[in-house]
Amino acid sequence: MSQELIQPPQEDPTEKEIQKFWSEIGRDLVRNSTQAVDETARQVLTVAGILTGLYANAIAFSDLRSELAAAQASAWVYLLPLVAMLLSLSAALLVFVPNRYPLELRSWRSAKIIHSRALRAKYWLLMAASFFLALSVAALLWAFFSYLMV
Repeated sequence: MSQELIQPPQEDPTEKEIQKFWSEIGRDLVRNSTQAVDETARQVLTVAGILTGLYANAIAFSDLRSELAAAQASAWVYLLPLVAMLLSLSAALLVFVPNRYPLELRSWRSAKIIHSRALRAKYWLLMAASFFLALSVAALLWAFFSYLMV
């Protein structure tokens, strides 16, 4: 006969502490998830806003119009970064638009579902903002090199 049948295996005394630790980490992740997405969206807004301002200022004070006419270059090469930056700004701003969810206060499951939906929507908007910001940087580099080649 096996010893396990006679005596049950002893429990590890640190197992409960480990479970408690990870449960607290999970609670903190859930509690702070909305704030983390909001903070990241603020950073995207800052970067996209600064880039948009600098790029619009550079185009406004450059002699790009005459160079476009002379070189017969496509204007969309220079407009694409601005459009991508504006899309990034729009998506990042939408992260902060409040949404009304019907919440049954007596049901914790309802609160969980609504929190999950709200966080998922914010996350996808943040991902779109980040994608368009990365696209705007790539388009900005393309416009810059196109300008140098003219």
